[in-house]
Amino acid sequence: MAQNEKKRRMSSEDIPQNTRATAKRLLGRLGRQKGKLVAIVLATLFGSAAFTALPLAVGRGIDGLVAAIRTYDGSAGIGETAARVLWLPVLLIAASAIFSGLLSYLQQYLVASVGEELTLSLRRDISAKLHRLPLRYFDTHKTGEVMSRVTNDLEKVSAAMQEGLPQFVSSVFTILFAAAVMLSLSPGLFLVVLLSLAVSMVATGYVSTLAQRAYGENLASVGALTGKVEEVYAGNRVVKLFNQQERVLAEAEALNRRQYRAQRAAQFADFAIYPTIRALGQLGFIATAILGGGMALKGAITLGTAQAFLQYVNQISEPVTETAYVLTSLQAAIAGAERVFALLDEEEERPDGDGSAEGIARGQVVFQGVRFGYTPDKPLIKGLDLEVRPNEMVAIVGPTGGGKTTLVNLLMRFYELDGGAITIDGQNIADLPRREMRRRVGMVLQDAWLFEGTVAENIAYGKRDATREEIVAAARAACCDHFIRTLPQGYDTLLSGEVAKVSQGQMQMLTIARAMLTDPAILVLDEATSSVDTRTEVEIQRAMARLMEGKTSFVIAHRLSTIRNADLILVVRDGDIVERGSHAELLKRDGFYASLYRSQFEVA
Repeated sequence: MAQNEKKRRMSSEDIPQNTRATAKRLLGRLGRQKGKLVAIVLATLFGSAAFTALPLAVGRGIDGLVAAIRTYDGSAGIGETAARVLWLPVLLIAASAIFSGLLSYLQQYLVASVGEELTLSLRRDISAKLHRLPLRYFDTHKTGEVMSRVTNDLEKVSAAMQEGLPQFVSSVFTILFAAAVMLSLSPGLFLVVLLSLAVSMVATGYVSTLAQRAYGENLASVGALTGKVEEVYAGNRVVKLFNQQERVLAEAEALNRRQYRAQRAAQFADFAIYPTIRALGQLGFIATAILGGGMALKGAITLGTAQAFLQYVNQISEPVTETAYVLTSLQAAIAGAERVFALLDEEEERPDGDGSAEGIARGQVVFQGVRFGYTPDKPLIKGLDLEVRPNEMVAIVGPTGGGKTTLVNLLMRFYELDGGAITIDGQNIADLPRREMRRRVGMVLQDAWLFEGTVAENIAYGKRDATREEIVAAARAACCDHFIRTLPQGYDTLLSGEVAKVSQGQMQMLTIARAMLTDPAILVLDEATSSVDTRTEVEIQRAMARLMEGKTSFVIAHRLSTIRNADLILVVRDGDIVERGSHAELLKRDGFYASLYRSQFEVA
């Protein structure tokens, strides 16, 4: 029951909630290209007018030919008579066709430019937005869901802008021009066509509503499937380790079936419109042909007028069919655009302050009455006070989930405080630009990450202008120079975050070298040696001890043997610092730290 309710809620969220507002917003973005839009509208307007003139020219030619046949007396040749009667209609037909074709080419060229610029602007805004979003957003949204909005949803918008919208505008102009001409030629016949159009539009509206729902569910199912694929790919080893292949395949199959049904429904709604509206249009054509033929026989209208009317019926029925078809694709675009705009409207990080981080050099860090919780109803840190003097090594220990990493995340301003303040060398970090402040803090995470590039480029990620000598020196300090030289191209070996050319421990050593190269005022090590062997860990600890001279450092560790020389050890539990002091002081106190230490080193 709960699962079904969740699916229903997901589907309703992915159906456009405010079509008018989303369409208005899209048009507002298109308005940035006013010059091109005006040119497109004028090209479409005159092109549709030229296209509408074709049946009139054909009708005039037929009427002239009929009149010539009736009055033909043999005084002139048949070819000469036909040429005299048809030269002007043929010239008008050729001019209208050429003019309409050229304007259509111009329209398509400009539309492609406008559509691509719109897509480019959206991609730029999304890319910039992703960098401004707080970590809270990524904590609550799957990677596959975000990627679906950036790729699938945006492609729907792009396709509609480059194909659907121009067809819609062209169809509207063609319908209006043809309707005006038909009304002037025969109001009675026009009423018959109008009745046929009314039936077509009612059917169009009904099917379009169904299509809107189908496309909303389709987009939601694609996002869910993409998220599952990304999740399974990232955790492939774990899935195999615990023999969960069958369960994972069953879950993926269920999402596949859901996406299949949603896509089938969307495609059916899409392609059912065209034959339905075409059949209704042909019924109108048949009725017009019968009535128009009878009126021509009675002399109420000319034969050319009847023929022109039939052409106009086709001219109108085809755009009506295209309009119905385009409306369906626009529904998909609006559903995708709403999801894109929802991403762009997400709450961003608080604006940077106008202070300067140039004064950060000593590394004195002070937490003053800090309050924080990942959710408003569940505070984790309640009134934390802490002062870290310059050049001190502070170790943070405690049980899993106790709030160790949270402290350094707040220091790095990855999350905003709910209350209190954090200062570095007397400056409130909330008043400093994040970019400048983070340049002065080096951080090594537990999860090592490498981008596609050479070993040297990965080490120099935080200092792009570093020389090769500086890179090698940092690698030696991080104890990874030896294994780098064993790689096929040494420091020029290409690495990737997805292709394992080095081990997990070696990856972590490279990220340590990356942090060392930036020579920050403050170092943060979040389980930085958790993936290396004991011997390498000892070497890195020695290198770190040399590197941390003259710097303030925060070290999060589970292995308490690595932090016995820390100037200050903070024992964190449930977001609070329950004990603080040196290693010897905490052991003498025989409290929670002593219990943790004995659990790791005492043999029962």
